[in-house]
Amino acid sequence: MKRIFKRNIYLLLGLTVLCSGIIGCNDRIDDPVPPVSGQELVTVPLSFGFAEESIGELYRNGSPQRLAATARRNGSPQRLAATARVEGGSTAFNASLLPGVITRASTDVPDYLYNLEIRQYDVNGNHLTGNDYGTVNIGTSLDVTLQASDDCQLVLVARGNGPAVTALGTKTLEQVQSMIVNSSVINAIDPSATGSMNAMPYVLHLKHVKVAVVNGKAIIQSPDGSYDMRLMLKRLATRLTVTWDYSVTDYKLKQLLIQSVPLNYTIVDRPETDGTYPSIVSQFTTLEIPVADANAAHGSYSCWIPANVRGESAAATTETQRTKANAPVGSTFFNFVAVNTTDGKKKLDYRVYIGSGPSTDFNMYRNKDYAYTVNFAHVGIPTGDNRVTYIDPIPASENNDNLVPTANCFMVEPGGSFCFDPFAFQQNGTEITNSQMMSWYPSTASTGIKSVRLLWQTRENGDVGDPVMGIANSDDDHTNIVDIKRTIDNSDINTVPANGKGQCRIYCRVAANTTGGNGVIAAYDGPNGTGNIVWSWHVWVTDYKPDTRGGEQVLEPVNKRKLLFSWNNASVLPMMDRSLGAMAGYLDEVPEAYVDKSKANGFHYQWGRKDPFPSSYTAKKITEVNNKTSSTPPEGMLNRYGADGITYIVNSSRSGNPGLQESCRNPLLYYGGWRGESPKGWDETNKTLSDPCPVGWRVPSKDDLNALVQGGSSLSSTNIKNKTTMIDDGGCLLFFDRKDGHSVFLRFSGYDRSTSTFDFIGTFAGLYSRNKNGNNGWMFWFLTGSSEYMIRGDIASSDAHQLRCIQEQK
Repeated sequence: MKRIFKRNIYLLLGLTVLCSGIIGCNDRIDDPVPPVSGQELVTVPLSFGFAEESIGELYRNGSPQRLAATARRNGSPQRLAATARVEGGSTAFNASLLPGVITRASTDVPDYLYNLEIRQYDVNGNHLTGNDYGTVNIGTSLDVTLQASDDCQLVLVARGNGPAVTALGTKTLEQVQSMIVNSSVINAIDPSATGSMNAMPYVLHLKHVKVAVVNGKAIIQSPDGSYDMRLMLKRLATRLTVTWDYSVTDYKLKQLLIQSVPLNYTIVDRPETDGTYPSIVSQFTTLEIPVADANAAHGSYSCWIPANVRGESAAATTETQRTKANAPVGSTFFNFVAVNTTDGKKKLDYRVYIGSGPSTDFNMYRNKDYAYTVNFAHVGIPTGDNRVTYIDPIPASENNDNLVPTANCFMVEPGGSFCFDPFAFQQNGTEITNSQMMSWYPSTASTGIKSVRLLWQTRENGDVGDPVMGIANSDDDHTNIVDIKRTIDNSDINTVPANGKGQCRIYCRVAANTTGGNGVIAAYDGPNGTGNIVWSWHVWVTDYKPDTRGGEQVLEPVNKRKLLFSWNNASVLPMMDRSLGAMAGYLDEVPEAYVDKSKANGFHYQWGRKDPFPSSYTAKKITEVNNKTSSTPPEGMLNRYGADGITYIVNSSRSGNPGLQESCRNPLLYYGGWRGESPKGWDETNKTLSDPCPVGWRVPSKDDLNALVQGGSSLSSTNIKNKTTMIDDGGCLLFFDRKDGHSVFLRFSGYDRSTSTFDFIGTFAGLYSRNKNGNNGWMFWFLTGSSEYMIRGDIASSDAHQLRCIQEQK
């Protein structure tokens, strides 16, 4: 028997029917969930097994395609690792998928079906019936009891003998699709160790099944009448192996990463409308590959990872066209980084995208093995191969004379550069001195700004894409992104720090070839990023650049768009069409994709502070993220990364209400007792030194938002364009210039509610104003669950909400 199991394992379950004239079986482990009223229960004859892990079947547009031949060794069938794909011509490297065949060992599959669970759902995903059968021996007879149905769905899960997958129970299919599988259990599985695969879950989802009794026999079949009694469960994980050989003169391999890897496994996939999964707003991670020698020229690595099906790209017509520009967003790839042997700042960055077929294919399926061999052997800089980026960084101060007025937020296009005076501030078109910084570091003292660093940054699309500020030269050297120079003499700034207006400039250059995002740079009173943070500045990397002057509404072009919230509010100035830090603004329509909805999220601000905090980034409705300060990324939140583009920056919190200087020294800290009392925060006639908006813009007043509340607090307000669909839409369209006029999209992003929680993702949206009411702030408040829709003045200053910037002057 064991020899048979090595190639194809089948489990024949006992055949029993629970309806008139058919005999039942007493081997059932527990009773099924009672059927829906009026529906009969039948127990169906099924044969189960494990699907082969080979790429014996490739999937093209959802239909299996057979390979023409099966490799053989020593007279027995061998599993193909994947389709052969070898690039040709003179290129920087040779990446081969299918370097050889893989022999299946007895350790490749579990020796039992551990924690077998079978659940039946109707076509809408409502739970009908099902059982948890526990651990099932080969050949055991079972009652597989289902409801008779002309069209239903079946989910079969062998959860494994570890804690990777919790019981499905009576959850709806949508709830099952939202379940997160414990990846740490799967990552620990060593397929070469006896019994290790027993912890691996196996799954099968049948989307359209007919369950009926035909000629006194219970059967399942597809709606068109065909059926196959063998139900082959698929291994939950993908097996990924890479072997490399690096032989390039003057360069040595320094780093190997696997980029854009889904963080968690899902039991049942939930494809997007284009067939891709997981959602691009799901959590992804980067795997740093351990090697015996960090400079190793030869090596191999293998791991389990979740499926990542990103579709095909017609532009990737050859292997050399499998580039970032042509790859679907979120596609998984190997990232090899080599450094010059004489100048460690010079690097070669190689990308090898993973796929399942021809060069146009960027899909990575579960239950498949992908084995790559990558050989690097080129001479000089391979300028003709767009899969390779040559990195020769220069300091951000070099060739950078783009002096701009100073604010707490700078808007810059991808690849752009700028410089500014950190002790200056722009107010109503006039440069003033940052009196707060001057009071902390008087010009007669020997203290002041000695160094600058990149504090954090985002990636282009949540967890995928490139870091938008760039990758620093090293942990200790960020000068390619942010640099500082004295301007009044040639003194070393570490010896003679800057402590007054006109004494220095901070220079910043952000990464090119990204779609934009956000980051924060910081100045320190110690050398090399030591000591206290003196001040920090938000860098909004975006091609959005509306004019800061003029009183008219602008709708085209989109990157110049600004809106007049003028409904019964004629004196208002133009406002940005998006929240501060958002990557997109939407007018008159709800974006279809959740990645676009999430891009409408701006950053969140405690009232009166200049420091941005991350918003949500998810397709799910989450009542409460109760672990936002976890050392690992919490589900539902936008992640921030360090200067290496990989290190996760924790959402730090602290109780208490610090003074202004202490809060400025800790721009990463959310303060649970923050009141914004000293000084007045944002609530002054002129734009304040702690206003978080870019030059020429400021936080709006509560009266500037009055156009959004024509109907008071009722959800039947005439302001809401999408009243009947807004909960499914994940946001509201609000009329702002007149009744039934233009409408602006406001995403239900939720908000920071305490030191440890972020609440109401998918049901709440808020916009802060600059006005204060005692210890509270005024804001526009929209909570669908309690039908609250109003301008409120009782919002705790410690709550962190989005805001939109309004013009400072006409």
